[in-house]
Amino acid sequence: MDRREDHFSLLALPREFGVLLADVEQRFRDRSRQVHPDRFAKAEPRERRLALERATRLNDAYRVIRDWRQRAAYLLRLASQDPFGDTRGVHDAEFLEEQLELREALALAKMDGDLPRLQELARDAAERLVRLERELGELFHDERWYSDHAGDVARRLARARYYDNVVVEAERAAAPPPGRH
Repeated sequence: MDRREDHFSLLALPREFGVLLADVEQRFRDRSRQVHPDRFAKAEPRERRLALERATRLNDAYRVIRDWRQRAAYLLRLASQDPFGDTRGVHDAEFLEEQLELREALALAKMDGDLPRLQELARDAAERLVRLERELGELFHDERWYSDHAGDVARRLARARYYDNVVVEAERAAAPPPGRH
């Protein structure tokens, strides 16, 4: 592996948002078999160290590419764009109002111990994340996304963080206490 390879080339994948997760999994398994440190257990110390470094880089690439949020942010970085730099519009009045309502509903459901409502809020936020992923796919589909849509991508990634937080908080509040199932 060349140190200059990006995550996509490490996994022999095209540098695009719309990768198939099955391909990501298969290529990761194939490459992992080739570079796994156990294959170099009897090698010289330098070769063992390089094998460990290659496996680590491959694991990092896999972790980033399999998650659509991290993949989008990584593509922005590769295009010399800050994934969270231009977030103007993420805080528009409509979005802020929606977030305020979500937060109030979440607080009330937590206070009341309303498990069905907490689950509903988590599902709703998860559905919004699915829509954001689909929207990102459409933006990245334009081959000039890096010049025409980088700000739109960054704004959607920023919004995804808000919805991620709602999902995590609602699911955590709806989960049974430790030791009780």
